Amino acid sequence: MRNKRIIFMVAILSLILGGGGYCTAGTLKQDPPMTASAVITDIAIGDNSLEIRATQPFVYTIYKPSDPYRISIDMPDVAIGQFTDRIISKHAGITEVMPSQVTSPKMTARVEVLLQNPAEVVPLYHDNVLTLKIKEASGASPAVKAEAAQDTTASSETQVEQPVAVTEEGASQGKKNDPATPGQESVQKSEQPSALPKATQITDIYFEQKDGTVDVVIAGDGVMSPTVFTLKNRIVIDIADVNLKAKVPSTVISPVKGVRAGKHKDKTRLVLDLKELKGFDVSTVNNSIVVAIQGAEAGVMVGQKEVPQEPQKTVMEEKKEIVPQKAMPSPNGADSTEAMETETIAEGRYTGKKISLDFQDADIVPIFRLIADVSGKNIVVSPEVKGRLTMKLINVPWDQALDLILRTFSLGKTEEGNIIRIAPLSVLAKENEDKANKRESEAKAEALETKIFSINYADVLVVEKSIKDSKILTSRGSLSVDKRTSSLVVKDIPSVFPTVENLLKTIDKPIPQVMIEARIVEVNTSVASDLGIQWGVKLSPLNGLSSLGGLSTLNKGSFTGNNFLVDFPSPSAGAGTGSGIAFGLMNASKTLGLDVQLSALETLSKGRIISNPRVVTTENEKALIMQGESDPYPQQTAEGTISTAYKDVVLSTEVTPHITPGGSIRMAVHVKKEDVIGHVQIQASSVPVTSKIESETNVLVQNGETLVIGGIYKRTDNYANSGVPGLMKIPILGELFKERSSSIITSELLIFITPRIVEAQ
Repeated sequence: MRNKRIIFMVAILSLILGGGGYCTAGTLKQDPPMTASAVITDIAIGDNSLEIRATQPFVYTIYKPSDPYRISIDMPDVAIGQFTDRIISKHAGITEVMPSQVTSPKMTARVEVLLQNPAEVVPLYHDNVLTLKIKEASGASPAVKAEAAQDTTASSETQVEQPVAVTEEGASQGKKNDPATPGQESVQKSEQPSALPKATQITDIYFEQKDGTVDVVIAGDGVMSPTVFTLKNRIVIDIADVNLKAKVPSTVISPVKGVRAGKHKDKTRLVLDLKELKGFDVSTVNNSIVVAIQGAEAGVMVGQKEVPQEPQKTVMEEKKEIVPQKAMPSPNGADSTEAMETETIAEGRYTGKKISLDFQDADIVPIFRLIADVSGKNIVVSPEVKGRLTMKLINVPWDQALDLILRTFSLGKTEEGNIIRIAPLSVLAKENEDKANKRESEAKAEALETKIFSINYADVLVVEKSIKDSKILTSRGSLSVDKRTSSLVVKDIPSVFPTVENLLKTIDKPIPQVMIEARIVEVNTSVASDLGIQWGVKLSPLNGLSSLGGLSTLNKGSFTGNNFLVDFPSPSAGAGTGSGIAFGLMNASKTLGLDVQLSALETLSKGRIISNPRVVTTENEKALIMQGESDPYPQQTAEGTISTAYKDVVLSTEVTPHITPGGSIRMAVHVKKEDVIGHVQIQASSVPVTSKIESETNVLVQNGETLVIGGIYKRTDNYANSGVPGLMKIPILGELFKERSSSIITSELLIFITPRIVEAQ
């Protein structure tokens, strides 16, 4: 009878596990029966391996909690069968295995594995068998580190940090059995029983609503492996090596507020914006990824605007929230709803791998051992190091976490190769003091020696000052120089000589030289034109009582022989230059005549002066290129005699080069041009008056590139008219009473400067 009662109770328990409902803290709700498509038939533990066998093909997800000694495997739609108790391992690598059946939000078989040491897990799936290979972590425990991977966005090439697959166990919403809760991150490691190819594109995105959940289904043309993590009220799904061909849904189901998508360098990112981030589950079925989100509101549809496939907002928001916020489990193992914390990026000198640490009243020595596992360093802790610490750090570099602990307990560290030694600051200070005292005692007992150093390039006095300022000699040492031979005489203990040699190698180097090649082009152009007119009349009646003609002081016409009435010839036209025309009219009685002469000259001149001087100078030393002439002028001396002084009227170019570490040349350039424009009388002495154009600049050019200095351009226009007052201003007819002259003079100066570094032979 007793055995029958036990059999009856087992049958009732099986019915409850297979199709029973569940009660929440609110109302009692009957769920539809849950059925499993596969049942676990065997869990076999071997040395550094675990084998899970089922009756049908199944999908699995591996979670890595914050505890480096644990891993968790979730298998949706799988029953645990007879494996309801803890399995103790007698093999290497695994301590125990804890199977459990999850019934909400869907039936899931969960297998938690307790490792003997922090290790990496490599899954293999074949013929309904999942095999986990346990491999010891090299250098650092991957279950502890939380490295941020950088991803370059296709739109702005801005690097955005995102987490790798490192998660924490438990849920922040009070449901212990949720496979994924806010704050967790997971890598979906699904193996499809069918031989589907790897997906290359996303073909569809749609919603399905069930009792209490909303399923976001992402369909592709093959198998997809997503990486899922959460941000504030958002679920982020990264799918590697696929393109988005589907249209982003414009209508969504609450609690989803919207769907956004963006194409990154080697992946497509989908972001699900939620009203409130609650529990969710991610699974892959054949060619689809299903994100089951809890908290669905029945019949509530939300419309959203058409979303471009690469919205800028997605990139910028993820840039601001660089690392997802996490919910850490409470110390007693219960679920926690602690506030999320955003990772602060360590700046400057902290470059170690990132870890998360959560300890309450823990001894600091084991914490140092944990940091040693993560960093790959060997850490030696002094016996004087003691203390207990409560701390919570999320995604900080391990070297920053180490420094925080050291500063908290007034500890210090010394590094020798791959070994870090930790001791109290007082102990390290005492050791340094003892070393200094030892070195000083050894120096006082050591015999003095004299050594002569030859200085090849630097100024020996400058070298002497550098050695004295660096204080590398001992208190017993002395230093002297010989300028004649450019030598340095050092008398000190022998251990000082290598330091002096190293200093001389740094400062006694040949100064680089720069060849400055200048090409100076000066172009002068002048255009002058003159136009003159001469004319007169002859009026002498036969009775001789009257006559008309020009003044006797004016030139005479060649035809009538009388003086011109208007006499304005071209001043530049003359014998052998210019051109002219003359004509006249006379009546038969020679009493009336007209004499006209036109003269003109136009002069065009061009000149070009080209010079190409070169000069070599050392770095940071001024090079001067000057060309021109010296204009003499009389000058009275103090004794009252007259002497000759000279005024330099030159074009000068000063260049001071400096070679940058990158091989470029920075030049300070000063250009000055002077011209004599006239003379002025000062106490009976004629002194030249000059005009000056000056330019100064600093430029950076590459070795061998040419700097062009232009804009030194001058143009002088002169126009002159002379004629009979009043009559010369009459339109058209006024041309008969005046002479015109004009000139245009231009000058332009171009300077080309090309620096070249002279390579040392």
